[in-house]
Amino acid sequence: MPVPPSGGMPTSVLDGLYPAPAQGPRRPRVPVLPILACALVVVVAAVAFVALRGGGHGTAAVADMPSATATASSPAAQRRAAVALSALLARSVTDRTSVIQAVTEVRGCGKFLDQDAQIFTDDANSRQTLLSRLGRMPGRPQLSAAMIQDLTTAWQASAQADRDLARWARDEASGCTPRKSGSDPNLQASYVPDGEATASKKAFASLWNPIADRYGLTNYQWDQL
Repeated sequence: MPVPPSGGMPTSVLDGLYPAPAQGPRRPRVPVLPILACALVVVVAAVAFVALRGGGHGTAAVADMPSATATASSPAAQRRAAVALSALLARSVTDRTSVIQAVTEVRGCGKFLDQDAQIFTDDANSRQTLLSRLGRMPGRPQLSAAMIQDLTTAWQASAQADRDLARWARDEASGCTPRKSGSDPNLQASYVPDGEATASKKAFASLWNPIADRYGLTNYQWDQL
């Protein structure tokens, strides 16, 4: 950056803002004060004319403007939205429990690997259903946009991880070896979306729990969702 001249701003900041030098012979200066005085008289006359023509309509126009209080989120509306979201979270908790059980089953080369694969698939579908319901949830704008986005990202990533886990379970169903289960490429593919889901769930829980406390709703830890 160029060095500013004697305490001024760097010239690069003002490049292109200076007016071009005047061309041709210099014109005689016109006194400024009389011109300003005339302009002021014209402006005052115009304002007075508009006021006379408008009558009392100006006051009515101001009165018709919506107040900040009318458009603000009310506690009752936010509570209704929080209750609706709490119902979606409860469903998510149930899905999470079944997935944890299925993961344990597949890692141990259990007897129901085909069923476990279906559990993962069902959970991925359930996440998509929750995302759809979240997208059209009544009162959604009453809640924090950042919190809703965290939950959306978490469920999207969880659905992807579930699809990877379903493929992992099917791989293991065709020949499961406990010591080699962790090397399955589909299981390894699930690590990335699972990590994304974990980060977003932690962010969501940090925003949700204060709202839950405010309205007497259930608190959740990230690993419950």
